[in-house]
Amino acid sequence: MNSSGANEALLKLAEHLQAPVIATAEGRGAISDRHYLSLGGLRLRNDPIARDDPKFDVILAVGTRMAFPALLDGQQVVQIDIDPAELGRNYENTLGVQADARRGLEELHREVASLTPARANRQTEIDQIKANRAATALRVEPQDSYLAAIRAAMPDDGILISGMTQLGYYSRSYYPVYQPKSFITSSYSGNLGYAFPTALGAKVAQPEKAVVALSGDGGFLFNSQELATAAQHGINVVVVLFNDNAYGNVLRDQVTRFNGRAIGAELRNPDFMKLAEAYGVRGVRAQGPEQLESSLRQAIGIDAPTLIEVPVEMMPSPFE
Repeated sequence: MNSSGANEALLKLAEHLQAPVIATAEGRGAISDRHYLSLGGLRLRNDPIARDDPKFDVILAVGTRMAFPALLDGQQVVQIDIDPAELGRNYENTLGVQADARRGLEELHREVASLTPARANRQTEIDQIKANRAATALRVEPQDSYLAAIRAAMPDDGILISGMTQLGYYSRSYYPVYQPKSFITSSYSGNLGYAFPTALGAKVAQPEKAVVALSGDGGFLFNSQELATAAQHGINVVVVLFNDNAYGNVLRDQVTRFNGRAIGAELRNPDFMKLAEAYGVRGVRAQGPEQLESSLRQAIGIDAPTLIEVPVEMMPSPFE
């Protein structure tokens, strides 16, 4: 759910009820993370939002498959989805409403507003919920600092394409999103290599906006030849490529969970700066978060196809 009409209807209903809003990765930006009702992104692991926080009267799930039903833990759920097959598929304690997200939310708001007055402001209570979540969050380095650098360099309406890479996974939960349709993931497909070509499409569709793809070295090499497309057609995308010379998540698991038996996870990469030059694309190497932020700001300002390589070591897992 991330159409403008549905987003507006969601915000009106949430403000009437003073209900906090949490988004899956696919729904980030439905309301701005600057709004006090926004709880940000749902975490892939150990999120206490439904299980450990004070129980909610009801959870309204809109346009989500509720792929993590354990987080609901006995909660009553009202699920709105246009596909009847999704209603109650992953969670039994569900009252299903088959409807388009926008129309369903508008009708629900109309009925609720006719029955109950607007609720008093609950910002203090919601801030406490946020603090409880923050206390259990697995914030790890260097992912946290790199992500902060990217957010600092990006305009509010800049579009971030979150690749299937370590920073991409991390961004789903911890990258603040301020506008609809400004955070794009491969959703449940989990396609390695999708970030760069998706970014090209996003830039063609929204040429006036900054478009940045987060990629790992392994994923980028699936479609690195599309640098030619960017150069030929002047598609001014910025790729931030985190290079650990490996399929990083896989290699870390092999090292930490399988006694270091690494098979097929280490890579022999090209010189990415020479590769960018060969295609006629700007190439920049950034060492650390501060250089990444300045390099990304410059690349967005220049508005030319740019590859920013960030050399990194093996990163800690944020999923434990």
